[in-house]
Formats: sequence, C-alpha cells, structure tokens
Amino acid sequence: MGEYKNINKSLKTSFKSGNLPRARAGQPYITFLGEDNLSSNPSVDLVLEEIGLHFFPKRKQITGIPKKSGTFDLLFNNREYNDSGMEIISTQKLKLIVEKDCDFTIMHVDESDPYWKPDDDVYTIGVNTDSKNRFKKDVAAASRRGHQQIEKGKIREDHFFVQYDSKTRWYTLAVSDGAGKSDFSRKGSEIACKRSVESCLERLTAQSKKLKRLTIKYTRRKSNTVRKELLRTLYDIIAMSVVDAYRKIEAEAKINELHPNDFAATLLMCICKKFEFGWLIGTFGVGDGAVCVYRKENWYANLMGGGESSLEKLFLTTPGIIQPSGLERRIRFTIVDDFTALFLMTNGVSSPKFGKEEDLPCFELWDRFWDEMCSHVDFSGKINDIGEDLLKWLDFWTPGKYDDRTIAMLF
Repeated sequence: MGEYKNINKSLKTSFKSGNLPRARAGQPYITFLGEDNLSSNPSVDLVLEEIGLHFFPKRKQITGIPKKSGTFDLLFNNREYNDSGMEIISTQKLKLIVEKDCDFTIMHVDESDPYWKPDDDVYTIGVNTDSKNRFKKDVAAASRRGHQQIEKGKIREDHFFVQYDSKTRWYTLAVSDGAGKSDFSRKGSEIACKRSVESCLERLTAQSKKLKRLTIKYTRRKSNTVRKELLRTLYDIIAMSVVDAYRKIEAEAKINELHPNDFAATLLMCICKKFEFGWLIGTFGVGDGAVCVYRKENWYANLMGGGESSLEKLFLTTPGIIQPSGLERRIRFTIVDDFTALFLMTNGVSSPKFGKEEDLPCFELWDRFWDEMCSHVDFSGKINDIGEDLLKWLDFWTPGKYDDRTIAMLF
C-alpha cells in the first residue's frame, strides 16, 4: 500500500477541492482516487469514456490517453448500504482539465555555437548480444532537450557518457545537469561526464586487481578496517577522477577567460562490475537527480547518489565539493548478488517521477517507475531500437516539468 499512500496524499486535496490532476491530450494519464474518497463499488458517467479515459473501480484508478482537450465535469456515484440493507447512492462531481497537446514554439539553436550539442542523444551497449553471459548486462542511455529549452532556443544542458571496458569488464556511467543560470553549463556537463568516466577507467585499469582483492576480503569478513580500506581505494579511483573533471573545467574556463562557475553542472557517476560473488557498485554524486540500485523481486531500492535538494543548487564547481572531506562523504558502495536495473538520472526525470527528494528512497515509487518504463520500452532484448524507445519515453508529459531529461541505466 506504500505506493497508493504516497500518491493519495496529494490527491486528497485535489479531490476535496473538486479537481483531479490535470491531463494532456494525446499523453498517457494515470491517477488514483484513494481508498477513503469513494465507496467499495463506485461508478462514473460516460463522459470519461468519451474523453478516452477509463475508470477501474477496484483500483480506484483512472487511466488512458485523452483524445480531446477541455474542461469536463465527471459524476462519480457511490453505492453504499445502511444498517437496514437499503442501498444509498450519493453523487460526487469532480472536474478534470485536459490541456491541449504540445502547443509551444520550437526555437532552433545556432549550430555554429562552439558549445553546440544535438537536441537528443542515444547510446546503447550490448543490447541483444551476449545475453547468456552472467557477467554482463546491457546499457541504454538517452538525453533530450527540454520543452523550456526549446521555447527559449537554448542548447541542451544535460549530458551523459557511458563506457564498458571489455578487458576488465568494468562499466562506468555518468550523467550531468547543467545549471540553467550558468552561461556555459552545457559544456560543463559534457566535460564533467566525459572526463570523469575516461579518467575513472584509466584508474580502474591500474587498480582493478587491488579493488577485487579488497572486495573479496570484505565479502568474507565485513570488518570496519576492510571497509575503510575499500572506501579509500574507491576514493583514489572515483573521487580523483571527479577532481580530474573539475580541473578540465578549470582549464576550459581559463582558456576562455571565464570563471569555473560559468560551467556549473551536477555530476552523478558510478562504476560497476560483476564478480563471482556478486556486483560491486561504487558511486559519487553531487547535486539533485538520482542514482539507484533496484531489484524488483527483492523489494530492494538503494538510493546511492543524488537526492540533494534542487534548492541547495550544489554543483561540481561549488566551493568545497572537490576538497577531500567533500569528496569523501560522497563516495558510496554496495555489493549485491544481482539487480533488475541500475539507474542514473538527472532532475528532469527524477523530479516529475518522484516528486520530493525525501520520497526517492521509497521502493514502491521505484517499482512503479520501472513498470511504467517497461510499458513503453522493451528491456527483454527482443528488439533493436531500445535506445530510441527510451528517448521517446523521455518525452512524457508532467505539468510544470519541462527541463532537459537524461537517464543512463544498466539492466
């Protein structure tokens, strides 16, 4: 019931005010009315079906794809019985506003800009190949320019970079959200992702054996001493790669006589490898967005990065972040025997899908998130255009949430 509890908390206010959450013509819509708002056997008039939506009484759920816009009054009939067994029918009227489909001006960007990047980017690794190799998983990543950037004619500020080393079998993934108020954050996010990943793979190549030895030692005896030694090694690999990314931003700023803050961007990154005893996952995160290890059948969701309030506006270039103490507290690791998916996403995805940062650790929300993705993207490996499907899914509509959207995942 955790999923319904989280959703209904916001819907009760809408219900009492007589308004349902807004829908948008041509876009998937789903909302739950809550256990306390309707009787056990409610019904709704035919207006809902005419819009293109459907009501499921047992789940107290409205879902579908609205086929026309407008303001609609919906009548819900509650059937209950008094102590004498007499049926009592009460009617409640709710208002549903269906907004018009994408109605905004598309402003193209200047491709001659030295920091130009495409509106969309897609990348996949290993999809439909080597699926029987228990030491490998597939990777898909996608990024697309947000509606508010399109309307303002701004270049996509998000970025991702993903690499897999076939020799060492290490995965390294990073996503970044450029600060909207920084003039060249689109380049900052690119440098943050690319340099941190490339540097990380170089360091992993040099220290992979040591990292494996410490990981095996820790799985056998989870002592605090071994844990600290493992974290120190991860610091030398991940944190120092983050410092390399910052230095690259500094150099770019100096060449152009700018300040590093002009390139401000968040950074979420992780390393991941399958050993005989399980998957080792190490992460670093500064800023909002989310990094999460999710396993459906175990009811497991481990938030390992991001989750910081967007109001704090923390970026890689924020003073103190690349200091040893600032880096150290942002390095995390976990060892799991398996997982359904490992997610890295910018705030453009996490905010509309999870709401407040404090809700990010909730398994029920991640479970719903995965189910929604699976209804739009086939992760089974039976199709070849998984990256394009993921990119299309990123165009989901949420009122007031029009930022760039980027996700990278291992599954």
